[in-house]
Amino acid sequence: MINRETLKRVIAEQRGQFLKLENPIQRDAIAGADFEKIAGLKEAVLITGVRRSGKSYLLKMIWQKIAAAAKNGKNAFFCVNFEDERLPGFSARDFDLLLETYYEMFLPAGKTKKIYLFFDEIQIVEGWEKFINRLLRDERFKIFITGSNAALLSKEIGTALTGRFYPLALYPLSFKEFLRFKRGELPPASRHKAETSGEIKRIFNDYLENGGFPEVVLQNFRPLLQEYLKSIVYRDIVLRYRIKNETSLKEIASFVISNIGAAASLENIAKMTRMKNLTTVKNYLSYLENSFLFHRVSKYSHSIKEQIYNPDKFYCVDTGLYNEIAFLNSANRGRLLENMVFMELKRRRKDVFYFKGAKECDFAIKEKTKITGACQVTKELSPANEKRELGGLREAMDNFGLDEGLIITEGQEEERKIDGKKIRVVSLCKWLLE
Repeated sequence: MINRETLKRVIAEQRGQFLKLENPIQRDAIAGADFEKIAGLKEAVLITGVRRSGKSYLLKMIWQKIAAAAKNGKNAFFCVNFEDERLPGFSARDFDLLLETYYEMFLPAGKTKKIYLFFDEIQIVEGWEKFINRLLRDERFKIFITGSNAALLSKEIGTALTGRFYPLALYPLSFKEFLRFKRGELPPASRHKAETSGEIKRIFNDYLENGGFPEVVLQNFRPLLQEYLKSIVYRDIVLRYRIKNETSLKEIASFVISNIGAAASLENIAKMTRMKNLTTVKNYLSYLENSFLFHRVSKYSHSIKEQIYNPDKFYCVDTGLYNEIAFLNSANRGRLLENMVFMELKRRRKDVFYFKGAKECDFAIKEKTKITGACQVTKELSPANEKRELGGLREAMDNFGLDEGLIITEGQEEERKIDGKKIRVVSLCKWLLE
């Protein structure tokens, strides 16, 4: 049982920190009309994402926007980060004491219109979902939750919160967010001026090299990513799953991050990391994926069985992390661009596969039950690779009955007509800012 006096100190100190918002980087996840819809939902809002992607800061921004928009009527808030080292052994039976202590300390006199609850890294507390489910029956409460482990959250949500939560994925900064922080809001009409275009290109190269983890951007210090990786591996995986072979887990993480965009089977990963047990390799990959460190992309097939038995491709959550871990050479840039396109598709909530027939297409984009787009990514469309890139795209377009295809390059812009079908060639900078 947690001591009440300890809870008071934790609540008071965390509340003070919660109200501080220094050097905020505005996030599109809570921009405009989307935020108004999210804030008005009866369901709990579940914010998930890789460690250090800005989930805690997003909670602060949400409260600031709510407080600023509040008109007549009293609103209150309560925040707890369950990773605080002063809360060891906090269990489900301590939740009621937590609320009682908050009421004692901060609940305003008179009738409160709404109480906004912000629970950070709540998946640490076993049985949290039953407590949240109980609170959701009280219309006074609006609940925001963050978590850094997809497996734990999905398991617990499935037991108690089905249909009573709204998922919100948060990734490291998009290029649009990164550019806004570096340059300020940029009207679309000014992006085509030579002076502005050159500046955008310089900022893009910075983004490609260092990535978008907020604190890395604020401090301009990419080596922080080494510490992030260690923290993810140790705190989100080794401790939670009681992993004994931490070295092998790190080797798999490094191998996958270093081979973004390449198809890799379990057998291949096991061979390259010198692990003999395929079940262990499969489990380690799942743990790393559930920590949001990378995403896997399956080959598209109408047969689920075929999807399962074909090798997957992997994409890292952040290009800066790749640059910090991988052995770099000039050929890596194309893979980095491909990784950046994939992550932007994830931000746009697209369901993504790769296509492989006689030739290959990087991304087949699915909406609901239908493939609606096909996309190739290459550093440059040139005579040396044109046959391969166009061939793979055309085969995917024919296979899915698409009249238009997309090729994303580092800087080219053109449009082609081939056999009555349109091929758009666009620069990555322009596409990211659409």
